[in-house]
Parts: sequence; structure tokens; C-alpha cells
Amino acid sequence: MDALKQDSSQIEAVHESLIQRDFLLQLRKVDLVLLDLVANSAGLTSYTEQVVNSIWSLFPNTLRPCVIWCDKELVQWRILNYQDWPEMTDSLGVLHHIPQTLSTFVASPSRPFAREHNLPTKTDWSCWHNSLNEHFLETCDMVSLHDENKNWLTFCLFSPNMNSESERRLYYWSIEQVLQTLPYWFNAIVARLHTDVRLQEHTNKVTGLLQSHAFDKALDMMLRDARRYFQRLAYVTVLVNEDANVDELKLLSDTLRETLRDNDLLANKTDHEFVMAMRIMQLDDAPIVAQKIEKALLKVDPNQVSVLSGDVKIGMSLYPEQANHIKLHVASVAAANAVSERLGYRLEYYGKFVQNLDEAYDV
Repeated sequence: MDALKQDSSQIEAVHESLIQRDFLLQLRKVDLVLLDLVANSAGLTSYTEQVVNSIWSLFPNTLRPCVIWCDKELVQWRILNYQDWPEMTDSLGVLHHIPQTLSTFVASPSRPFAREHNLPTKTDWSCWHNSLNEHFLETCDMVSLHDENKNWLTFCLFSPNMNSESERRLYYWSIEQVLQTLPYWFNAIVARLHTDVRLQEHTNKVTGLLQSHAFDKALDMMLRDARRYFQRLAYVTVLVNEDANVDELKLLSDTLRETLRDNDLLANKTDHEFVMAMRIMQLDDAPIVAQKIEKALLKVDPNQVSVLSGDVKIGMSLYPEQANHIKLHVASVAAANAVSERLGYRLEYYGKFVQNLDEAYDV
């Protein structure tokens, strides 16, 4: 008899593991659908609708999702999928009756998740009782997230009572997988929305320098002109060994900007990588430009820009030796990384890294 019980429990454990595996596979399929929406810059509304539909599909005939939006001050509340909860809102989705436990949870960002049991007996959910009883819902699992404007999105996943302990255990395990995944889903779309906004901006708000994408577009135009008129270009990468704070970044940007002429380009790809592009008449001008940048950086007080107290590396590549902006960037970074001094420069010339024209002509 004991052996039969042991076999039965083992079979049940295997069966439970298979159900969990299948659920995770379905969850990963949702990842792919949402990743495609992120890649195509979907709006937050359509993205949220897809998340809701995906949750419905993961829990058919049991769970009912409710997505509640509220502002930073917790004053205005709306149900985004109000068509699924028509009895709880007006015709625009405005929610007038906010359970105290819900508002307290949203106002407590240190609590990532919450679960409320026995909702039909809770007085602060009294305005929801008719709707909850209609669908036999007793439990609410909640997770709150920020939208792209730092307002709150709260996913409330309402569930009925489960009949057996094993069913309850599997069901709430599945709920927890969704709750853990929701922040990642929304962090992805919020990051994409912020990126789309930045792509509309040509300059960095802190430094005033070109954004990386604007620099690349301007450089492509410069390269087209260089091919047409047989011009030579220099591409410079300046690497510092750590991130600068805002004030240091601004001063460092101003210092590099002073070395440029009107039609030269300057951008900061990161807080520790600056890129520059300029037209030069001949190869002899390349080390002169590099030395000019080096001297400008030497004049800056390291106490004002602490990153200059560490290693500062200047790398330069040349067009037409490197044929496009990707090759120019790769070569200039390699040249910068070849610098062994605390502050110095290298020119990349046909795969070799040199400091002066004599070395270049000897290659």
C-alpha cells in the first residue's frame, strides 16, 4: 500500500512538472509576440491590449485581468480594459470606487506584489461585489508598474476559488510566473518609447552635443561629399576610463567642442566615449588634429573633471583608408585602445597604430 502511495505521488509530481513546463512554453510564446510589438514601436495602449489578451489565453475560463491606470498623485483612476468591466466604470473607463487596499498597494512601490483573499467579504471592495460574485471571483493578485510618464499601471488578476489543493498550487504557481514577468514586459516597451523620443532629438540635453544617430547621419553626408570631391576625412574617438558626472561631462564636452571648426562633428556615444569627424586637406594634418585635442585636454584641471586624472585615450582613423563610418569607428577605437600613455593618441593607418608621420610613411 505504501509503495502504491509513493508511486501515485511520483506520478502526480511528474504530471505537475509537465504542466509547469507547458505553461512556461506558452509564456515564452507570449514573449515573442510582445517582442515583435516592441520592435515595431507599438503604442502603450495596443501593447497593453495584447498583454491582456495573452493573459486571457493563458488562463481561459478562470482568471479575469483588470488593468488600472492612475496618475502619480493617485487622483485619477481608469480601467484600461473597461470593456471587460463595464459595470465598474463610466463610458470612458473612469473608475470612481477605489478599494483602500488597492490604493495603499499602488502607493507603496516597495511592495512589488500583493494578494487579497476573500474579496466578496471585504468592505472596501463592496462596490466590486456584484461584479466579483457574477464571475465567482474571490482572490486578486496585483503588480504595479510605471508607464513612460511615471504614472502607475496596476495589473489586477482576479481568480475564483480552486477546488483541490493540487489545482490551487499549480494555478497560483502559474499566476506567480505572470506576475514576475509583467515588469519585464513593460520595462521593454517603456524603454522603447523613451528611445523613440530620443531618436526625435538631434542633440543631447546635458552636453548640447549631437546624439549618436544624428552624428551618424551627418557623417554619412560628409562621406558622400568626400567621395564626390575626393576629400580626406579624420575620425576621432576619445575614451576616458570611467563615467563622468553631469558637470564634468558638460565641461569635457565644451573642451572638445573648442577644438572644432564650424562644419566638424562631435557627439558622445556614452559618458566615456566621444566621437569627432572633420575634413582634412592631407595626411599631414591628421597628427596636428590629434595633438590639438591632446593639448586641449591637458589644459583642463583634473580637479574639475576627475575622469581626466585617469587614462585618456585618443584614437584616429582616416578616410579613404577606411571606407565607411562603421569601419572608421572600429579603427579609431582600436587606435585609442593602443595608447599606452596616461594621455596620448594613436593614428590607425592600414592596420598599424602610429604616432607620427615618419612611422606612417614607413608602413
